[in-house]
Amino acid sequence: MNKTAITENNQFFDESLKGTRLMIYFRWLFIGLISVLILMQAFAGHFYESMHSVILISIYTIANITFFVALKSKYDPIWLRYISASLDVGIIVFHLHFLTTNFDAFAVSSAATILLIPVMILLYTFKLDKNLLFYIIVFTVLAYTATYLSAYFKNVEFYEQSLSLSPMSHFFKTAYIAFIGLICIYLQYSYKQIIDKRIAETKKQAELNNIIELEKQKFELANRLVEKERTLNKALEKEVEENKRLSFDLNTNREKLESIIKNLPGAVYRCLPDDKWTMLFVSEQISQICGYTINEILTGTIAYNEIIHPEDRPKCYQIIMSRLSKKEKFELDYRLLSKSGEIVWVHESGSGTYDENGNIEYVEGIINDITESKFTQIALAESEKKYRELMDFLPQTIYELDRNGHLIFCNKVGRDLFGISEDLEKTKVYAFKYFIPEDKERIIQNAKKRHSGEIESDYNEYTAIDKNGHEFPVIIYASPLKMDNEIVGSRGIILDVTQLKETEKSLSKAKKELEELNSRLEKEVEERTQELTEANVRLIELQKENLQSQFEVLKQQVNPHFLFNSLNVLTSLIKVNPDLAESFTENLSKVYRYVLENKDKDLVSLSTELDFIKSYVFLINIRFMDKVFVNIDISKKHYELMVLPMALQLIIENAIKHNSFSKQKPLLISLYVENDNVLVTENNLQIRDTYIQSTGVGLSNIRNRYTLITGLEPQFEKTEEKFIVKIPLV
Repeated sequence: MNKTAITENNQFFDESLKGTRLMIYFRWLFIGLISVLILMQAFAGHFYESMHSVILISIYTIANITFFVALKSKYDPIWLRYISASLDVGIIVFHLHFLTTNFDAFAVSSAATILLIPVMILLYTFKLDKNLLFYIIVFTVLAYTATYLSAYFKNVEFYEQSLSLSPMSHFFKTAYIAFIGLICIYLQYSYKQIIDKRIAETKKQAELNNIIELEKQKFELANRLVEKERTLNKALEKEVEENKRLSFDLNTNREKLESIIKNLPGAVYRCLPDDKWTMLFVSEQISQICGYTINEILTGTIAYNEIIHPEDRPKCYQIIMSRLSKKEKFELDYRLLSKSGEIVWVHESGSGTYDENGNIEYVEGIINDITESKFTQIALAESEKKYRELMDFLPQTIYELDRNGHLIFCNKVGRDLFGISEDLEKTKVYAFKYFIPEDKERIIQNAKKRHSGEIESDYNEYTAIDKNGHEFPVIIYASPLKMDNEIVGSRGIILDVTQLKETEKSLSKAKKELEELNSRLEKEVEERTQELTEANVRLIELQKENLQSQFEVLKQQVNPHFLFNSLNVLTSLIKVNPDLAESFTENLSKVYRYVLENKDKDLVSLSTELDFIKSYVFLINIRFMDKVFVNIDISKKHYELMVLPMALQLIIENAIKHNSFSKQKPLLISLYVENDNVLVTENNLQIRDTYIQSTGVGLSNIRNRYTLITGLEPQFEKTEEKFIVKIPLV
């Protein structure tokens, strides 16, 4: 909206406010007049009529105060105008209705009312709102007619007898009000034309004044320009010659710059520091990187921020703006979505240019495609992660050293043993400090021989020092660490041989004691040969039985046949379905991690055992493919109860071992809790056609361990259709 239009609107608004002010003054006059009449009426003894008038005048006074406050604030919205009009008409008509109903039947046609309504309509004419004026005319006619009809139908005969109260008389009075309304509409229209004419004249005069002022300014400016032109012409001749020379140099430099930019490996750019990174210039290499043309990027068909991967946009904006706010250069890697939908990794480096106030004007830099190297890096990191996880899984210390003897890798067992931080790049741990001074020089010399290629690999015994300062004997198997056929350090495995040394000492001590005992008892040998022979034979048998029992327990903990079958399945999956192979590997790792962590525990929580069983069942499902189904229906309220570690695995393995199954007749195994403290495992009986000799080790193992640890005994039941095992929960 131009300035003239705004002025016209302001003038109309001011005229409308004048009409509002006139209405407010009229109401104050009306309120004052009525207040005097109320006092006179009260003194005359008409208290009831006075109370009605007092209520209406109070409402009218409060409303007029509100309208007065709005006028002072120049607040005059449409809705407030209509409320004001409705209130004015409502007060008059309600007062008329009250008087007609309660006191004077002639009030409905009183001259005062007939005069008051036209005055009110006339005052609303000056609001210059034709819709509002039309509304109050129609509303007044309808309200006035409704009041009359209400009184008329209550006493028709009375109203028909009086000429001034008859419907015909009311019709003429209503027509009179409507006629006054039409005159007011015409008056408002004429008044508005006068205002429009006045506004047009004011506008014309303002435009004329503006033209005169503009001509004066043009004349003054022309005089100044002529004088300045005379001064500049002389300097301009010199500048033309200088500009020709500079133009030649500029073109030469531009050609050199374009040649350099074209030969750069990345895309050079200049952009605005806004949320879209609006490009002002970008070299043609950008098309090779993201597939979009220079024209598409520079014209805004595709904003550069829209090319950035949605997950990387906040990070890019935060890093770049953080560095630019400090007036520092920035470097970062992020992903782009090419025009074909492929992910492209880029490396961007750049800086900002600033105005004289230090505000950022532009961002300039270069964008390089690093997709190939980035994917190689990601694959290498993933491989490194899996390698480290595998190393952490091993129960011995595995390490890697650089040529200076600093640790560059140590698995979890080693870090826990020696108290080493996981972030070896920052801590720079010197590995040889974890050995006694007597062995330090020897271990350093052996490392130098490996680094020089003098020896390929070696193993030696040393004395190490753990994180608590305790010394213990170790055997180190070490070999050179090579990268691109160059020795960059060494790697090895550290075996704690404390138990072995103690065993050797015990054996040496026992040997010495036996030799002494032999010398003392040499004379008694012949006499007690038979007794000692029988005792030795019995001892050997007991030792054999004990070792056999331990061997069977260990064999049940980690079944080599199961491991062999699992590795065969994994080999097949790697070729067919690598993603499933990865899941298979993770669950196999969980199974054997559970075996290592819980093999020495007497009891574990049911939730821990179930987590292990879920991984074990996952491996079974992959191996037998819809032939074995394990259903676990156990409430979480039983998860804190205790159970023997690997007991469920032995039961499930026993069911698989002794039953036949196929996709048509799968093996169904169910696990649930009975009586809140008995874990039930049952399976359908489908005995194999080929008989497998049962050693009974698995179920005997469970029975014996439960008896020793808890004093409770599991139950084994075999029906015609099912085999059921019930083990107590502790």
